Amino acid sequence: MNDETTTTTGDAISQIVGQRPTPVLTPVNPATDGESADIPDDEPAAGNLVERLLKTPRAVAAAILKGDNLPAECGKLLLTALVCYAVFGFAIGLFGGWEVARLTVLKAPLIALASMLLCFPSLFVFTAVSGSPMTLGRAFALGATCLAMTGLILVGLAPVAWLFAVSTESLPFVVIMALIIWCISLPFAMRFLNRAQDVGLLNRQTGLNVWFVVFIAVMLQMTTVMRPILTKPVEVGTWREPAKMFFMKHFGESMWGRM
Repeated sequence: MNDETTTTTGDAISQIVGQRPTPVLTPVNPATDGESADIPDDEPAAGNLVERLLKTPRAVAAAILKGDNLPAECGKLLLTALVCYAVFGFAIGLFGGWEVARLTVLKAPLIALASMLLCFPSLFVFTAVSGSPMTLGRAFALGATCLAMTGLILVGLAPVAWLFAVSTESLPFVVIMALIIWCISLPFAMRFLNRAQDVGLLNRQTGLNVWFVVFIAVMLQMTTVMRPILTKPVEVGTWREPAKMFFMKHFGESMWGRM
């Protein structure tokens, strides 16, 4: 009797020990590009606007999609962008002296604002046609965020621009440096657009890529409209040159003189 009980108990223990529980793997949502993984897409991240733009652009995109207090958010985004462009404009404008810098501190944000307003209709059309849940308010917030993203990178590199602007006399070098700094800022705007696609604000990226090319061309042409940026106007008492010019010719004249 005892032998049977011992054998039965031993068999039961052997069965229990032999059955290893299957581990349950909990899916992990990895952080992307330094973003916190535990921030829900439908809730804004903590911190001020600048911190959210730089650290958690996905949360900014989710807030735009949610649409709460959208006019105020658009105003903050646009103000942030204009201030950043003004700071960079002042830093780079010091190449031509204080008089030029005072003009450039106004021209730079005016170029950014005019470019965004001109490209806003095409942004809405391209995103709406692609099937994105887009409204006029969301489209404006999307454009303002792209502008703010590039502006933050520009203001971060403004000390570098200031150093070379006040320490060199080479106009071609400063032109190339400003163009390189601006090109560095563009991928950060594209990064935000990718996050907007992640949260469902954008459906397809193809049309938006075309819009981004249009936005770049418009900003370059608007810079030409507001010329000169780094030097004093040819005519005394004016703040820009009224003659028509294509931005490629403007770049060529800045590099190699009038052709």
